[in-house]
Order: sequence, then C-alpha cells, then structure tokens
Amino acid sequence: MSGKKHTVILAFLPVFLFLFNLPGLSQDHPYLLDKELLDIIQNEVSGERAWDMMSKISRFHRIRGGGDGSDYNRCVEFLAKELKALGIKDVLIKKYKADGFKKYFLWPSLVGWRVKEAELWMVKPRKKLIARFSNQAVSLMPYSQGAEVESEVIFVGQGKSDSDYQGKKVQGKLVFAVGGNGSAVHRQAVLKRGAVGVIVGPSDREDRLEFPDLIEVSRLSPTGEERAKTGFGFALSRRQQKELLSLFESGESVVMRARVDAELFDGDMPVLEAKIIGKDYPEQEIILMGHLDHYKPGANDNASGSAGLFEMVRNILALIEKGDIPPLKRTLRFLWLPEMHGAAAYLTEHQDLKEKGICGMNLDMIGEDYVLCRSNFNLFCSPYSVPGYIDDVLVNFLRWLEGRAFFSPRGSKHRFNFRVWPYSGGSDHVLFNDSTFSIPTPMLGHGDVFHHTNMDTPDKCDPTEMKRIISLALAATLCVANADEEDALEIACEVHSQAHSRMTTRTEKSVRLLHQYASDPQRKKDFAEVHANVLNYPRLQALIEGENIQETKELCRNKVSQEMIHKLAEDLIKQADREKEKIDSMVKIFIQRYGLKSENFRQGREYMEASRLRPKRLFKGPLPWNAMNERLDAQSLAWYETNQAKAGGNYGSKTYEIVNLMDGKRTLLDIRHIVSCEYDETGVEFVLHYAKDLEKIGLVSFE
Repeated sequence: MSGKKHTVILAFLPVFLFLFNLPGLSQDHPYLLDKELLDIIQNEVSGERAWDMMSKISRFHRIRGGGDGSDYNRCVEFLAKELKALGIKDVLIKKYKADGFKKYFLWPSLVGWRVKEAELWMVKPRKKLIARFSNQAVSLMPYSQGAEVESEVIFVGQGKSDSDYQGKKVQGKLVFAVGGNGSAVHRQAVLKRGAVGVIVGPSDREDRLEFPDLIEVSRLSPTGEERAKTGFGFALSRRQQKELLSLFESGESVVMRARVDAELFDGDMPVLEAKIIGKDYPEQEIILMGHLDHYKPGANDNASGSAGLFEMVRNILALIEKGDIPPLKRTLRFLWLPEMHGAAAYLTEHQDLKEKGICGMNLDMIGEDYVLCRSNFNLFCSPYSVPGYIDDVLVNFLRWLEGRAFFSPRGSKHRFNFRVWPYSGGSDHVLFNDSTFSIPTPMLGHGDVFHHTNMDTPDKCDPTEMKRIISLALAATLCVANADEEDALEIACEVHSQAHSRMTTRTEKSVRLLHQYASDPQRKKDFAEVHANVLNYPRLQALIEGENIQETKELCRNKVSQEMIHKLAEDLIKQADREKEKIDSMVKIFIQRYGLKSENFRQGREYMEASRLRPKRLFKGPLPWNAMNERLDAQSLAWYETNQAKAGGNYGSKTYEIVNLMDGKRTLLDIRHIVSCEYDETGVEFVLHYAKDLEKIGLVSFE
C-alpha cells in the first residue's frame, strides 16, 4: 500500500472502523465473539460435568509438597489419566524437589508430608474423642510430625507472643490456645519452648461466629531446618473450644492423648501440564492455571477451578472435533499447580514463558453458590505494571453471563452477580504477573466465608455458577487464541473504549479527593500537594492504557492494522489533556468556594530525592511474604507497623507494584504516581523507605 493511501486511512480511522461494523462497537451485539459461537459455548459447557469432577477432586487430601504415597500425588495421577482419556496428547507431570531447603527464586520449597491417621482423645476429666483425621482431615494441621503422646494440657491464651507463656512450663506438654493461626502458636510453643504439640481453636472472624462446628485450616509450614523439631497440631471448632475452655475455667486438670501417624520427608511438588498446540502461531501461548492443592475437601478452593480447567480442555477438543471452531491458531498451556511454591518451581524451569506467554488466566474458587457462601464473582485485573488486553476481553463478556441459558439443571437460579477489581494477589497469578515474566494474568474467583475450613464442601458449589465462569474463561480464551487481523482491531477498540471510561472514572476519583482536602480544615494545608500529584494521573494513565492497546499488535501481522492500533493508543493522550482540564476547572471552584490560596506545591527533600533515585530490582520472581521479616531487624520492621497509614490502602498490592515497576528507568516518584493512580494516594515517604530497605538487604540497587 502506498504511503499516501496509508495516511488517508489513518486520517479517517473512526469512519474506517464504523464501516468495518466491528462487533465491539455494535449496540445490538456488543461482544467480541459472534452470537453463533457464544451460543455454541453456552450449549457445550456443562456445569454438571464440572461439578462432578470437582466432587471427585475434593475426595483427595491435596496437601502440596506431598511426594510419593501422598493424596496430592494420587490426585495428580488421576487427573493426568483423565486428560489422556479425553485424547489430549501433550500431558506431563513435572516434579520439583520439596525438602524445605531448596529455593525457587526467593521462594523456599515446601516439606514432603504423608499422613495415614491421627486421633486426639481427652483422657481426663473424662474420656472423649476430640478429633480424628479420617473423620475430618482439617482437624489435623498439615505438616504435623508423627508422634504418640499422653500429656497434661497447658492453656496459653492466644499463645502467639512471649507474654502468653510467662510463668508456664510447656516443655514436653500439649498446649491449648485460642484465636486461630496454629502455625504461630506452634512456632512459639513447640519450636521455641519444646512443647510436643498444639491444640488451637478458631479465629474470631465475625462472619464465621455463627458456625459453631466450623474448623479452620492451620498449616505448620516448617522449614527444612525445623523438620527435626516439628511437633503436631490439632484444630478445634468453636463448640469444641468453648467446651475445653469451660474445663480450664472451672479449675479442672485436662489430660489428652494424641496419636499421629504421619511423617515429614524429602518430597516433591508435582505440576500437571497439558498443551493444545497452536497451528499458526505455536510460539504464542495463553496460560490457563488453577491450583490443585488444598486440604480435603477443599471444594471451592480449589477443586472448582481445577475442574473448570478440565472442562475447558474437554470443551475445546469437542468443539474442534465437531467443526464448531477451527484448530487453534495459538497454543494453550493448562497448569494444575501446587499453589505459589509450585508455580515458583515451575517458572524457575520455564523462564522462556516471558517471551511465549501473551496472557494468562488464574481460575481460583469459581463455583460458589452466592447464597450459601455469601459471595459474588470477582474479576481481579492484571496490574498496571504489566500491559495487556486480556482484562478488557474478559470484561466484555461479563454481561453475556446474565442470560437465562446459563442456568444449569441442578444449579441455582441466582442472577449473575459480579465485581471488577484492580490487581490483588494471593494466588498463582502473582508469579506470572511479576515483571520477571510480565504475562498479564487476571484472577477469576469468588470470596467465600467457608474457604480454608471443613465446611468448604461440594454442596457449596453451584453448577450454574461453574457453567458461567468456565464459559467466560472459554470465550476469552477462544477470542484471543484464534484472533486474526480484524479481531485484533476489535480487541484494540474494546480496550480503547474501556480505557476512556476508566480515565473518566479516575478523574472523578481525583476530584472527590481534592474536594475532601479543600473542605476539611485539618487537611486543606495539603491541598496544593494533592493537586500537584493528581495532575500527573491523566497522562500517566493514558500512557499505561496506550500500552495495553499497543499489546494487541501481537495478534496481527499487517502493518496497516498495527498503525491503526497505534493511532488508537495515541488518541488517549488527547483525552488525558481533557481530563487534566477538568481537574484544573474544579480546583478553581474549590479555591473560590473554600477560600484557599492559589499556590504551587513546593517539593520538599523527600520529593526531590524520590525524583532522583531510579531503583532496579536485582532478583527474579516476586518477593515472598516473609522476605522482609527474614532480612530486617525488629526495629526496622516496626517502622512499617507504625507507619502503614503512609502507604494508604491495598498495602500488599502496592508493595508488589512498587517492586514490579523497579526497572532502572522510572524514578521512585514515577512509581509513587503510578501506584497512587492505580489504587489511592501513597505517601512518598513510604515508597522511599521501602525502596531503601530493599537496597539495604541487597535486593535493589539505585541507578
């Protein structure tokens, strides 16, 4: 095509897109796949089949790092056999060492654990069975060491601090504590003071108080060095805790007998991998994941997501075989993982996914019955630090799930209830979104009052909801996997449209914030600072959203199409200027309304320093949760507890993003602005302090 014709097309881009009659712009069908294919997906996906597979998986006690002879390994082998029976050829089980010593990136491996049976009996003041593993698996804390003990029980209150043990001799004894977190109690009582085991009641989570027989999962999680000293733990329900407390309150001497047939050993973390190889662009991969591990039953968390992945494999193979869809252009990689630690191990070996992975999806808790679990569906987007378009593809299909065709025969008749949230961690997408890989990977899941408890059972899963979320993931997967030139433009237009909406929403948020500062006598002194900061957000967001649009170029090869996508990204800069004008207009009104001085913000020492320092991370993979605790002294750690308000909300998500944005090019002030734009106002002092602490422990350098 000549340069002149090329210029003409770009000049008339809006008209060109209208003439294309792109589905993403159509009012009667606003979705990125045509109605016929969406109907085919609705009919193919079975909530009942997915529910049945979830039920089968929930029968295994799937503690990660199990090793040979463990239920986790048996479950992996069961799923591998089922996948092969579907006709998928590329099925692999990859095993990674789990001895508590080996590290994958900065993540320590788990310890191998096998259990056959465990019982806890009250001997005095009366004989009574308190807990039996084969009755309720979660009553035995995972990674408990084998033992046979009869001992007096010492009550230690919360049992998580030194003060709880003053004047109490617990060495060689059983310890009883309240308030949950058995791992912390075990660390204080067994590892630090020589107790033989712990018995711990549930936490005081308000939404769980009405369930007297609910038992919370507590993992002991010993390191390799702690294996020899590890004891055991039993978890109690609130009803059991109340009964035991009443004995201590009445002055009774309590004796318990525990028998635990279990062992810690050098185990492994199996990752189950299945691939459907793309025909045209096999080097481009969509990575679909769900963690397979968890206690028995662990139905919603995460037998539901694991079953959802299996149903997707079945659906895709069936649709291709029937000719409803052509062979996939791009490769799909399905992963059933030991959560977090297994993902770290797998990615250590597959660092080439940084080049191969164009997007991912993490299915974690996708089956909740809204009423029983008091939940709704949540789409947690990939972070600003990782440009991509998969979030907007998923959002495009959310309204489609409201149709009556998604009600399953054995499922609920609840209307679809969803929320879209900024990035948040807590599952395997953390590893894939990390800038080591930069694979945009949202999480699809639900909140659940019963997660990590004995009440996370198959009856809490809803075939209707499973059908919806599997259909959502399948539609988005097929949209990207088979995208051609025209589809790439449709997706780019969709991202462009949603970006405009997000930029407007961000400006509204900035204006509300400015009004709060202008109208509050205590905060109006900081009005100029907030004004100066929020003026950065429109252009910053336009650049970030523009990068999201630019990423769709990987779905097309035609240079004209790529130029059109580039123009869509450039258009957002014009909106940024308009959004900035809106902010300035409202500021003039606030200054007049509240009698403020019209003054420019004078940057102090911290702002000047943050604008000079360009941090670069020196490690791969995301920071483990305890990385700072292991490397900083108590005084340094206390600063974060005292000054957490300086970070604002979304503390963990912000620290993740701060690290992810450390590329040696952005200044700390740039990073502060991006994180604040993504979430809420973040103190420059917090960003500076955090970065300097990372430098102190050798994880960051300043360019």
